Amino acid sequence: GKPAKIIEKSEVIQVTAGDPAILEYTVTGTPELKTKWFKDGKPLPASKKYRISFKNNVAQLKFYAAEMQDSGEYTFEISNDVGISSCTTSFTVLDRTLPPFFTKPLKNIDSIISTSCRLDCKISGSLPMTVSWFKQDTEITASAKYTIHFAEGSASLEIKHLDASDAGVYICRATNSAGSKDSSSTLFIKEPPSFIAEPESQDVLPASTVRFKGTFKGTTPLTVKWFKGDTELITGGACYIMTEALASSLELYAVKPNDSGKYICKVSNVAGSITSIANLFVKEPAAFTEKLEPTHLVKKGGYAELTCKVTGTPEIKITWFKDDRELKESDKFRMSFTKSLAVLHLTDVETEDSGEYICEARNDAGKDTCSTIVTVKGVCDVQPLKQFVSLNSEFQSMEVLKDSDVILECEVLGTPPFEVFWVKDDKPVRSSKKHRISTEKSLISLHVFRFDASDVGEYQCRVTNDVGSCLCSSEVTLKG
Repeated sequence: GKPAKIIEKSEVIQVTAGDPAILEYTVTGTPELKTKWFKDGKPLPASKKYRISFKNNVAQLKFYAAEMQDSGEYTFEISNDVGISSCTTSFTVLDRTLPPFFTKPLKNIDSIISTSCRLDCKISGSLPMTVSWFKQDTEITASAKYTIHFAEGSASLEIKHLDASDAGVYICRATNSAGSKDSSSTLFIKEPPSFIAEPESQDVLPASTVRFKGTFKGTTPLTVKWFKGDTELITGGACYIMTEALASSLELYAVKPNDSGKYICKVSNVAGSITSIANLFVKEPAAFTEKLEPTHLVKKGGYAELTCKVTGTPEIKITWFKDDRELKESDKFRMSFTKSLAVLHLTDVETEDSGEYICEARNDAGKDTCSTIVTVKGVCDVQPLKQFVSLNSEFQSMEVLKDSDVILECEVLGTPPFEVFWVKDDKPVRSSKKHRISTEKSLISLHVFRFDASDVGEYQCRVTNDVGSCLCSSEVTLKG
C-alpha cells in the first residue's frame, strides 16, 4: 500500500485572543490511517475548547475561541502499516493590544551590481499593523525600482537594477495601536570587474620588449591571471608580471616569432570575472629557405635563370647585385618575385657577365643574402698526367708487368660538372672487382687490378661538360 503522507499543511498560524482558529492538514495513504495530536511534544489532552476531526483525508483541530495559553507548537501525526508522517505548526494567540515584534529580523545581505535583491523579515503583533521601509532616514515608496510586500506576518522589500548608490542601511518599521518596532540590515553591493583600459594588440620586431597593460575597476580584492592561449603565464625567464590593486601588466623580453599568439588577461572577484584578449605578432625576418645554386655555367650568348626562395613577414624587398653593384631591370637582366620565389633571368650573356651574383631579401625585421658564381665559357680542356699522353701528341704505348696494379690518371681543366666515360677496345668499362673508377674534383682515374693478358688493349677516357668534350687514350700491353 501507499505510505501515510501529509500533502498540505499550515506551518505558522497567528490569531488574536477570542477568535476562532483551525489547524488543517490534507493527507494521503492506504487505509487504515491513524491520527495523533501533540502540543509542545506531549499528547493533546481532551478539552471542550476545541474539536478534532478526520474526514475525507482532511484532519482538523478547530478552536472555538482561542486563548493566550493555547499558543504553542502543535504536531499532527498520520500513520498506517507502511509509513508515518508528521508536521508541526507554530500557533500564536496574540493579546489584542500586543505591540509589533520581529520573529525573524532582517539580515545583512551581499548583492551584485545590476542584479536584484530582496530583504525579508517576519513580524508578529496585534492587527491592524502597517509596515514602512527606510533607507537611512528616507522613506521608500513603491516604484519601478522598489516592490514592497506585507501579508500574513511576512514583510519584504525587493530592489531592482542595483547600483553602487543602493548600498547602505535599510530599516523595516512595523506599527500598530500598541507601538512600533524597527529591524535593520546593511546591504553591501559587490561590483564585478570591468576593464577601464584593455591590453592592446601589437605588431613588433624580433628581440623587442613587449608590454601589455590593463586597468580595471570592481570590488577588491581582485585576482589577475595572464595566459598565452590556454597556458597560464608566471613571472620567470623572459616573462614578468606586475599586478597592483586596479592594474596589471605583462612584460615579454627579447620576443621571437614563436611568441606570436593570443594573450589573455583574466580579472576575477567574488562578484564575477572578465577577460580581455590582445594579439601579439612578432614579425619574421626575411630569410632564404632555398638559396641560389653555388655555381652556374653558361654558354656564351646563352641564358641563365638564377632562382631562390624567401620566407618572412611581408613586405619583403628583393635586390640583386653583381660584384657588389646593384642590378637594374634591363633587356639583359629581368627580375621577378612572386609566391616567395625570387628570379633573375640573364639573356645573351657575354664573358664579362661572369662574376658573383648576390640576392638580398629585406623586411622590417631583418635581411638575408645568398650568392652564386656565374661563369661564361666556350671551351673545356683535359690535361693528361702520368700514363696519359697529351692531346697534341701520338698515343703512347705502355708495357706493364703481369699481376701488377695499373692506374690510368688524368687531370681535367674546365668547368664542372663533368661526365666521364671509360672505354676499352670500344667497350664500356664499369666499376667492378677488376676496375675501380674514381673522380675527385679535377682528377679522374681508372684502377686495373692484377693486370693480365685479358686486360691488354686500348683504353680511352671521354670527358664532357655543358660546353664541350675531350678524349685521351693509351695502349697498354704486357712485358715479355
